[in-house]
Amino acid sequence: MRVSKIKIIILALFLILILRLAYLQAVKGNFYYSLSNKNCIRVIPVGGARGKILDHSGEPIADNQISYCISILPIEFRQSKETISKLSALIGKRAEQINKIIKNNLISAFTPIMLEKGVDKRTAFLIEENKLDLPGVIVQVLPARSYPYKGAAAHLLGYLGEIDRWRITRLKDYGYKIKDIIGFGGIEQQMEQVLRSREGGTQIQVDHRGRAVRTLGFRASAAGEDVSLTIDIKIQKIIEDSFAGRKGAAVLMEADTGRIIALVSSPGFYPGAFLDAESSDYIRGILSNSDAPLLNRAVSGQYPFGSVFKIISTVAALEKKKITPEKRFFCPGMLMVGPKQFNCWSRHDSQDLREAIAHSCNVYFYHLALILGADYLSEYALKFGLGRPTGIDLPYEVSGNVPSMLARRMKLRNWYDGDTANFGIGQGDLLVSPVQAVRFMSAIANGGKLVTPYLIERAAGKDSSPKPPIQLGIDRKSLQIAIEGMRQVVNLDTGTANIGGWSGLKVAGKTGTAQVHNKLSHGWFVGFFPYDKPKIVFCFFLENTGPSIHAVILAQQVFNRMKEDNLM
Repeated sequence: MRVSKIKIIILALFLILILRLAYLQAVKGNFYYSLSNKNCIRVIPVGGARGKILDHSGEPIADNQISYCISILPIEFRQSKETISKLSALIGKRAEQINKIIKNNLISAFTPIMLEKGVDKRTAFLIEENKLDLPGVIVQVLPARSYPYKGAAAHLLGYLGEIDRWRITRLKDYGYKIKDIIGFGGIEQQMEQVLRSREGGTQIQVDHRGRAVRTLGFRASAAGEDVSLTIDIKIQKIIEDSFAGRKGAAVLMEADTGRIIALVSSPGFYPGAFLDAESSDYIRGILSNSDAPLLNRAVSGQYPFGSVFKIISTVAALEKKKITPEKRFFCPGMLMVGPKQFNCWSRHDSQDLREAIAHSCNVYFYHLALILGADYLSEYALKFGLGRPTGIDLPYEVSGNVPSMLARRMKLRNWYDGDTANFGIGQGDLLVSPVQAVRFMSAIANGGKLVTPYLIERAAGKDSSPKPPIQLGIDRKSLQIAIEGMRQVVNLDTGTANIGGWSGLKVAGKTGTAQVHNKLSHGWFVGFFPYDKPKIVFCFFLENTGPSIHAVILAQQVFNRMKEDNLM
């Protein structure tokens, strides 16, 4: 009995299946045959607006504006002499230019080919009025990147361009395809997945000749999410203007948190040029410029540190109890280390530690380095974050280099006392980026906490979470001695940064003139203010401009302008 019921159920299922197949074959057969052989479905893409990049107050520094673009849809376009001639007259391009664009940019019959972008409304309306005579010519309303502050913060922002082959192989699984616009460098690259818009499109049904039969549906594009930065664009602009085209970098950062207030690299560039076909000459000039305008010197440049490193030498010697602040050395203007003479930039006579910092006495720090030893110098350089990336949220950060006796011996090279003496004043193989310099100085100012510099304050509606600082475990008394010496650098009559005119600002800092083979030296000025309750840490660096006094003057100009504009 049970077997009979199972047989009946199986037969009923087979009967239902047969009836369904008969319906599809006999009743709907012609419809599906026609759809499969004569018709197909295509999607015409519609782009969306990229997310904005804002400063800390919500001021847009990379925005969007509506742009009218004239494109053709190859499947509908009739590439006849008459059509090309009429199109040429309307958009102001020669017929041979139009034909060349079509030939070089044809990807598929349903991928629009852009002939002209950024056209005015009048041209867009004329194209629409002549639509019947220009089949396949379409006016696209596309959001285009705009820069309210022109080239300001260019290295922070990065730029946009068509995706390259290397990136498309890495990102194709994320929906990227040929001709997509993608971020290169800066925040545009770092936050690409947040800023990127999601493409929409119109779905159409076409016949076997590719002619549109009907519209099946439309999916709206989705705009990218905004990214808010920690920087103050007004301060950023003041610093950039003060550089006046000179090569270098500057970083302003909150001492306790690592929050970046301004980050400048000079010379700069205009990011909007990279999406403008008319700017090819400008871009070639940028790429061939020996000053490397595309290099973000603040995070990707690495340079000898010069006398700023004497602050690390000071803390290391005090922590290891190799000297006391009252220890004096005599500076006759030079010191013999083995058979070689090591010079000081002046004769300072007898100096204690604070005076040696204020006068940047090389001879004092030659003695100090030789007493301390290279291993302790390397240890404290690494402790203060040199020799490795800071973790700032920008691409292409360099590590710099901290020399060591072990690394030298691994290369089968000897380490001499002269190398130790040079190391103690920041010369030799030591290389530092400006953002590493400001991070190290923040640990001096904030009582021995190594913070992580950061730029992204809010992204996709969520506040960022700064990394907790690393406690270095350094005695505050050691730090205080260094700070007292740095106060004298700026405020003592004979201090290396005492140029007057600080408008009452309580600035403490350390100058550094880093020698470069066969070129003018680099100039550093790194410090903080106010010195009694440090709030802002700064680094000003000028490349191949001579003594550090030029960096000091630059810093003073910036701070006085900030004070005049009530920005501090």
